[in-house]
Amino acid sequence: MKYPGHPTSTSPSWYHDRGASYIEDEFSRAASDLADLIEKEHWFGDAEKHHRYRVDFFLKDARLIIELDGHVSHSTKEQLEKDAVRQRYLTRAGYTVIRFTGREIVRDVRGCVAEVRQIYQERMQRTPAKYRVMYVDYAFVAKQMAKALDFYRELHPEKNLTPQPLDKIIPHAIEWLHEKSFITVFVFCPEEMRGEIEHLNTMTMEYGKGEIRFATEISEWYSTDLGEHLKSFAHLYDEFMLVADDRIYSKPIRAVLPKDFSERTVGRFSHKYLASGKLLRLGNNDTAFNGTELIYVLWQDIWYVIGSALGLEGHEL
Repeated sequence: MKYPGHPTSTSPSWYHDRGASYIEDEFSRAASDLADLIEKEHWFGDAEKHHRYRVDFFLKDARLIIELDGHVSHSTKEQLEKDAVRQRYLTRAGYTVIRFTGREIVRDVRGCVAEVRQIYQERMQRTPAKYRVMYVDYAFVAKQMAKALDFYRELHPEKNLTPQPLDKIIPHAIEWLHEKSFITVFVFCPEEMRGEIEHLNTMTMEYGKGEIRFATEISEWYSTDLGEHLKSFAHLYDEFMLVADDRIYSKPIRAVLPKDFSERTVGRFSHKYLASGKLLRLGNNDTAFNGTELIYVLWQDIWYVIGSALGLEGHEL
């Protein structure tokens, strides 16, 4: 398992529901004021592996999981070890796990619920209005940087134009996509390009309108890994940006966007589009996404971004 799976409310075929336990019923009654926020019995994992883990309660918008540990089922050494593995898995999936023992629930269930309510409120006060993520195919960016640099040098021979690193390009990418606020940027590249991006891993960078947090993934099959990562962690984000132009990404990015089209009116003209996604790609005459539904995703030309990173003004692009 390279990446953790996303949550689902559908139980696997092998699972036989035995109904809520006593402590789950007690917690549910005490948390009635949170009923609209708390979801029950979600499964995490790979569908092909039967959805590995069932969680008791789930507050999606705050990325919180609440687990109630009954004494009988969580007291052996074997079960404690399984709980530890399970918690690490859920942490990888992007969630904070709050655990209460059955004794705590029986003794003071209202106090437990009050603690959950406080943690939820504190987390919501600190979270952005929307979680945004950008996926970058670095090999694509590097190739287009070389091509665009040759073009702009010929167009502006009087200027001293030099290649720009990715951390200088990304703020311009965000600007051209009309985005802002906090954005997580996942950069994927092949092993031979490791030296060009590995310094970005875990780096946090402020820019004019917010903050960028970088993470890098380096592998032989980086294009496939990008798509798998995108789908596996889609549950953590509201809006998706992709800096790439290859048909291999068509299915993964389409899978995380809304099923139905939205409609936009500009002046006298209306057109349909796929919301919650944006692309930095090649122009309409060159893009590999022609013939796919990704032509309905809002986009900008990667060369405009590169030109801006080179220091060119809008009229010089």
